[in-house]
Amino acid sequence: MLCQHCQQQEAVMRLSITENEQTREVYLCESCAKKNQEVSFVFHPAIVPEFLQALFGFNPKSIEQPSERTCPKCGLSFTQITQAGKLGCSKCYETFEDQLEPLLRRVHGGGQNVGKIPARRGVAIKNRMEIRNLKETLQTLIQQEAFEEAALVRDQIRQIEQAKGGETNDS
Repeated sequence: MLCQHCQQQEAVMRLSITENEQTREVYLCESCAKKNQEVSFVFHPAIVPEFLQALFGFNPKSIEQPSERTCPKCGLSFTQITQAGKLGCSKCYETFEDQLEPLLRRVHGGGQNVGKIPARRGVAIKNRMEIRNLKETLQTLIQQEAFEEAALVRDQIRQIEQAKGGETNDS
């Protein structure tokens, strides 16, 4: 398509102009686009580094980037992990824990995996988990010599065990 202004060169730019709620498109060659007063700021994304260098005397390529930490087992960097969308190995979790934790919290809404519990056996599993947590709390309270609180926790454990018919899983 030829430039709609000079009618001589090939159009390389499409300009959308909206006036009085009416939009019209104008196709211009590079030289007419530079002369046109309606075009105030045009640049191609590939020339952004050159634009910054010319504007601020700033060359992004000249800045030495600090060496990025890599996983000692698989050699992946955090940037590579985010680009791939998956971790390279189990050691990546430990290596990038400080960077992964906020990301996982944002994605999953929390820092602890609670998993899914089957509907048929859900109550029994929840009871076992609650008893296990209460027993851990009980042991901590006994070690701290908080015997009154420990007695209350012991009673809670007994109450749950009696409610589910004596089925216990001592672990």
